[in-house]
Amino acid sequence: MKFKKATIIGGITLVFLIIIIAIILYNFIGPGAVDIKASKNFITKLYSINAISNEQNLDAIKYERIKILNSKNDLVHRSIATKGFGIDLDKNNNVIGFTKKEIPNNTTKLNLKEARILAEGYLKNIYDGEVVLKTINSNEDSKYLPYYSFIYTKQKNGYPFYFDEIKLNIDKENGFLDGYSNSTMQREYKESVINISEQEAKTIALEEFQKFNKEGSVKNETKLVYADNKIDTKASKIYEVCYIVNIDGKNDKDVNISWKIFISSENGNIQNILKDGAEKEAIIN
Repeated sequence: MKFKKATIIGGITLVFLIIIIAIILYNFIGPGAVDIKASKNFITKLYSINAISNEQNLDAIKYERIKILNSKNDLVHRSIATKGFGIDLDKNNNVIGFTKKEIPNNTTKLNLKEARILAEGYLKNIYDGEVVLKTINSNEDSKYLPYYSFIYTKQKNGYPFYFDEIKLNIDKENGFLDGYSNSTMQREYKESVINISEQEAKTIALEEFQKFNKEGSVKNETKLVYADNKIDTKASKIYEVCYIVNIDGKNDKDVNISWKIFISSENGNIQNILKDGAEKEAIIN
């Protein structure tokens, strides 16, 4: 009788353990895992707003994790692949990248204005933050790029986050979303404090430029943007409002150079300096 009772208890325990293991596998490795769910939700959203072709049955799409060997984007934590798409997620399982695997023919049926309307419509459904258009690339000079590129930047209270970009590629033929990337970083930011005037910021920037170069002149355009301190590596990475001062000049070898100098509008400190094409390196920390 004792043996029978022990066998029953053992059997119940084994079934219980199997159920627990099955739940764990489903929630952390299988289709119920957070990263897979986030990818499914993103594709479902794209289907609902007609941002991609819906020829494939949504429920039939299979999602698979792929190993990241070398990512050029430090924000990418995990990548998920389907038959037709690739999806990148950050460490919090936010979708920060989307690409179509198939490269379509370069047939232009949409003009730039039509493509922009589509891009902004898609973006409103994908990203709920405040954004402003930064640049547009029509890719007209390249027969290998069958899409228009629209680059936006996050902004708060009218001030753009200079180093955070959201890019949408719109297929020139059908208007579908060809690619999406989001380098916005979930960082703290200060409310804007304007203690330094634009002219004071220009003076500070020019003095800094002339410490290392022969001559320089400040260009007229000066913007207020959010940026963090990349000069002092020990400083907090909280974004604050800065003036961007553009200076053209010559170095000690009489070579023409251009600097963008970021001056804190709160205290006049130099937050960052971009020198002749160094901007791309500064975007990713």
